[in-house]
Amino acid sequence: MSRKRVKVAALVALAVALIASSGCVDIEVVGHAPDIPEVVPLDEEVDASDHDLAILAVDFDPPLVYEEMVARKNRGEGITMLVAIENTGTNAERDVAVEMQLCRDNGKTVILHKTSTIEMIAPGEVKIVQFRDTNIPFSRAYLLQVNVAPVPGEVRFGDNQKSYDLLITQP
Repeated sequence: MSRKRVKVAALVALAVALIASSGCVDIEVVGHAPDIPEVVPLDEEVDASDHDLAILAVDFDPPLVYEEMVARKNRGEGITMLVAIENTGTNAERDVAVEMQLCRDNGKTVILHKTSTIEMIAPGEVKIVQFRDTNIPFSRAYLLQVNVAPVPGEVRFGDNQKSYDLLITQP
């Protein structure tokens, strides 16, 4: 075997060994049950369905694939979090505040806090709120909290918040 082939074979073997030993990095998302108790209206004149907002889902663009997120950060593109809010009540709601907070150190250190406002959301309508950031510091574990503020007259708050652990792991 020629010296050139030996060098190429050695480089290929080294590259394969590095890839095999590095392993893939995964992001595990763990949802939490809301810690807000449901409020039961004592007044029979209050209809719990008149005013009711809910967070339907939280998603990310790009999806939470570590390598793609790092590449986008290096290009200055960042990550967009999408929050789907539904008006499950019977009244249109105005100036609805949606808030997201990203923490590390078991929720002790806030590294990102953003708010957005939905000007108007009709009964049965779903609106998507976008939060974008390009400079999220690295951590092995994050706590993501998303909240839609209760509107006047709302009595069911359990679906107004979502909380997730985002865990960076190597298999």
